[in-house]
Amino acid sequence: MVAALAVVAILGVVYWPSMRILLRVWEQPDYSHGYLVPAFAAFLLWVRRDMMPRERWTGSRWGVVLLVLSGVLYLTAGILGFNLIIAFSIIPCLAGIVLMLGGWPMMRWAWPAIFFLGFMIPLPQSLETMARVPLQRLAAIASTYLLQTFGLPAVAYGNVIQLTDYPINVAEACSGLRMLMTSTALTFGLFFLLQRPLWERLVVLLSAVPIALAVNVIRIAATGLCHEYLGQEVADHVFHMLAGWMMMPMAVGLLWLEISILSRLTIEPGEGPALAGALAAK
Repeated sequence: MVAALAVVAILGVVYWPSMRILLRVWEQPDYSHGYLVPAFAAFLLWVRRDMMPRERWTGSRWGVVLLVLSGVLYLTAGILGFNLIIAFSIIPCLAGIVLMLGGWPMMRWAWPAIFFLGFMIPLPQSLETMARVPLQRLAAIASTYLLQTFGLPAVAYGNVIQLTDYPINVAEACSGLRMLMTSTALTFGLFFLLQRPLWERLVVLLSAVPIALAVNVIRIAATGLCHEYLGQEVADHVFHMLAGWMMMPMAVGLLWLEISILSRLTIEPGEGPALAGALAAK
């Protein structure tokens, strides 16, 4: 216990400057979920506590290798001034500590939580730019088709949706990147929390992208509908309201619907005789 507290204290001192940078990054809308990532990683460890090895721990030399690699990454990034890469180096550092203390049995218990911590690190600026451009275009096109389905004369010109007498600009903030990051983190956590067959959990994990895109398209289309029928003031209010606190509940609702449908596609072992008996009784 004393050794564990000492390790935590050392990591806190070494990585505190990087954590201060991350705290400022988490104030941005795209990465506001970062505050919840460490807490959820700890929750994953608790949920998987039965997998924690109880016998005498035997460390692995690969832990030393990972610690050395994380140290090289930390120092190199510090010299080059890449602060976010310094923060990222805590992931292989923690993996190295786990391997060095408890070997591969402990790593099998802890690796989902360690990997999940990666969601608190923002994407490099170049990757953000590369992702936002196609996401903006896709959101504009899909929202236009949805508005046309509702009978509105909507036409997409680049990232602008032209309605009857008002254009909707699908700006960078409307690309859906924020929802994509949050949805990916959420589905990754569900992958390890759901007590369902592997293929169902994989479907849930892969659904992060379509769910994030669908929620963003619904938000933009709802804004267009409000512009046409309720006026600009109401539309702007709805847009910001959906952007602020309704997108995440919508995504959770779609995930719940997906999981409910998947749970009805298969019969778990032991349910077959009970179901047959219930049908025979009818």
